[in-house]
Amino acid sequence: MTDSRPRVFHLITRLLKGGAEAKTMATVLGLEDYEFTVGYGAAVDQDQVNRLESAGVETRQFPLIRHYNPVTTLPAVASLAVYLRRNDFDIVHTHSTEAGIIGRFAAALAGVPHVVHTVHGVPFADDRSAALNQFVLACERAAAKSTDRIVTNADVIADEYLERGIGTADQYTTIYSSVDLEAFRDAEPAMDLPGTRPRIVMIGRLAEGKGFDLMLEAVASLETDVSVYFVGQGPLFNDLEEEIADRGLSDRVSLLGYRDDVPNVLAASDVLVLPSYREGTPRVITEAMASGLPVVATDIAGIPEQVAEGESGYLIPTGDADALADRLTTLLADHEEMERMGARGLERAEAFSVDAMLEAIDHLYDELITES
Repeated sequence: MTDSRPRVFHLITRLLKGGAEAKTMATVLGLEDYEFTVGYGAAVDQDQVNRLESAGVETRQFPLIRHYNPVTTLPAVASLAVYLRRNDFDIVHTHSTEAGIIGRFAAALAGVPHVVHTVHGVPFADDRSAALNQFVLACERAAAKSTDRIVTNADVIADEYLERGIGTADQYTTIYSSVDLEAFRDAEPAMDLPGTRPRIVMIGRLAEGKGFDLMLEAVASLETDVSVYFVGQGPLFNDLEEEIADRGLSDRVSLLGYRDDVPNVLAASDVLVLPSYREGTPRVITEAMASGLPVVATDIAGIPEQVAEGESGYLIPTGDADALADRLTTLLADHEEMERMGARGLERAEAFSVDAMLEAIDHLYDELITES
């Protein structure tokens, strides 16, 4: 029997275990009225593939799609365009910078009826070279011409893209990244965390741009006795391990690696810190708020739409370790204020539920198909 559901192809640069992947997975596993295929580049976590395929979602790897590798870009566009021509997709939905550029150019070549792109994080940042920023900007402007809808995780991201000349206002829609709020509200605290309270946690891929170096600098200046946890895997693991030892912080900072019990880790923690140089609307902030934690994070991208300054946490300038240390000192000195901020964050997290996200994406798809 032929499946009459609209066929939607999702393409993401890396199918690992980050925020962009989580939003993509939640979409294809949560919407039943579409036939989904998920494409991904060279970097992949096989557990993610297995999870999709066990749920009946077809997957396809495109090894030429690689993180910031211009050498393979044109061959990747060509091979993907051939694949799209051979398959009758109604919508191509791309995610992240590289897959977004490659996927949209390929979809245009293949004549796919509708193209959607989700911006998971602003790719233009002070810690990247000006030449790279300009190259990505030129590609984004060109790709936007072949895009029906550009989905951002926050209104401020759409505003920034428009200010940079990427697309037109009628192309943009804001859909917040979602979190299974109940999984975090009801979590039991992890019992195996080293050290004592207060506990400060950073969760994310151990890679450039997340601000782990800033956190270490801030911790080194704190007079309060704290336990700090870095949760995640990534290319900086060994470098961070060495820096922690060199700074004499081994008794305060622990590298926990990948954890599949993040709700429990958050339930056992007191503050979430995210001093990133670039972000979208980070899921981990919503997860922390759903866990009742105050947040100290960088004042960039969609984060101010999550964290209400002085109410559910504090916002700091990019790259400012002193401001991070000052805010943590203030917060840790007032346990009652920490609890009040956590309660306010719990209320704000309601806007980021899975149901709200799925309803918005379903409406977007239906709108495009109906316009055909």
